[in-house]
Amino acid sequence: MAFKSPAAFAALSARLDTLLQEHGRRPGDVRRSLMTGLLFGRDDQELRQKVSRSSRTVDELRAAGLIVGTGAAVVDQLGRLAEAGVQRVMLQWLDLDDVDGLAALAQAVLPQL
Repeated sequence: MAFKSPAAFAALSARLDTLLQEHGRRPGDVRRSLMTGLLFGRDDQELRQKVSRSSRTVDELRAAGLIVGTGAAVVDQLGRLAEAGVQRVMLQWLDLDDVDGLAALAQAVLPQL
C-alpha cells in the first residue's frame, strides 16, 4: 500500500484478512507494508521551511498519509502505523542532495524504534 493514514491502512488490512480467510489462508501469512512520503525537519524552523514549499498544511499532508515532523513526531507517527498493523514502512526521501538531513533523521528516529 502507499500513502495511507493509520485508520485507512487498518481498514484495508482488515479487508485483506477477510479475503485471505475466505480463501483458506491465514492473515499472518501476508506481511503488511506501506510506502509513504516523508517531510522531516531537524527542528521546527526547518520543518516549516520544507512544509512551506508544499501547497498543503502539515495536517493536510498527514491526512494524505505522509509522515511529517521532527524526530519525535516521526517516531509517534510510525508508532501509530505499527499499531494499525504496518510491519514495514518505506519512507520516500526525495531531497536527495540533503544527505546530512537523512543522517539527522536516522539519528533522531532509529534509536527510538
